[in-house]
Amino acid sequence: MLLTNIEQIIVEVPIPKPGLSTSITGGIKQTTARHALIKITTDEDIEGYGVGTIVGQSIEFLKMVPTKFLAGMIGEPFGVEKVMRVLRIASEIGPRPWSIEMALWDIIGKICKQPVYKLLGGFRDKIKAYCSTAELKKPEKMVKDAQEAAEMGFKGIKLRGRRPTIEKDIALVKAVHDAVGGDLAIMLDGNQAWGHLPPIWSVKDAIKLGKFLDKIEAAWFEEPLYEKNIEGIKRLRDNIETPVAGGELGNSMFFYRDILVNDVYDIIQADLSFSGGILECRKIAAMCEAFCKNFIPHCWNTGLAIAASLQVIGATPNCPWLEYPYAPPCWIPEVRDAILTEPIVLNKRGYVEIPKGPGLGVELNWDVIEKYRVK
Repeated sequence: MLLTNIEQIIVEVPIPKPGLSTSITGGIKQTTARHALIKITTDEDIEGYGVGTIVGQSIEFLKMVPTKFLAGMIGEPFGVEKVMRVLRIASEIGPRPWSIEMALWDIIGKICKQPVYKLLGGFRDKIKAYCSTAELKKPEKMVKDAQEAAEMGFKGIKLRGRRPTIEKDIALVKAVHDAVGGDLAIMLDGNQAWGHLPPIWSVKDAIKLGKFLDKIEAAWFEEPLYEKNIEGIKRLRDNIETPVAGGELGNSMFFYRDILVNDVYDIIQADLSFSGGILECRKIAAMCEAFCKNFIPHCWNTGLAIAASLQVIGATPNCPWLEYPYAPPCWIPEVRDAILTEPIVLNKRGYVEIPKGPGLGVELNWDVIEKYRVK
């Protein structure tokens, strides 16, 4: 079997009730959900699909990646490690191309007639999910969302920080904890890793907030400081008990090697779309296991990316949670998973099944894709 073509397909699905998809959009409402698909075809009518980051690569993205060279170099789809050498170079000079790697694994699974997680070792068939919120809502609205999450079966909820003051962030966490703390584990995401979008927290700010999280026994404190502020993050960890999580923006296992050797985070959160794709993230997870740390992949993305993340989780012993993006009324399964024939759903016990179909385990809805495809 030979690879014959690599194609990018951009799909913009309208959001019925536009809103702020994340807390770092600067007040700009999101009106569409972008799905940046990669389609790889073979000479035996097997196709593989991957997806880029939530913001989506531009149409010009593939011009930086020598697609004909990639196809000719590996000859057949099993040469993932060879492809990674080229993609790693491409990722240093432009958008991260890991959707290509995901698509290759989709093909490999379809050839073998197995879900990818079984090819990677197979450890579990379901995973506990936490509700990953987005908007900086007022406490009373966030309490309502948290109560809904508990009723849906979620076992945890991740709140967003970055309000105008630390005191307002504390007030939000307290309100949610008072309402649902007995039912849901609570995580707080500072969204500080980017390092340039105000409000920017100092180490003192992060310690103040972290000490409050200690009082409520929060599950973790995510991205509390700029990711390059290694000494600041370590000072924070020295001053609080709550586990500190981060690493979503890393690009390859070499970044995570340094993070682990220097004991920067308690929990590592590589993202398949940012950090190297399926095989690289499985390697990162194994490195974490060797350092006795949990690997909980970041995945604020669309349904196909969640399916890929689930395949890695299904083969990873040291992963206790799935990040499940859910932020009504804007980011809901009907929008997030619109290009799938079936949405990725939570069961009543708060778990998500690892997709069992071959490859990434899900099928695409081509009626939706063609309807909203950007020409």
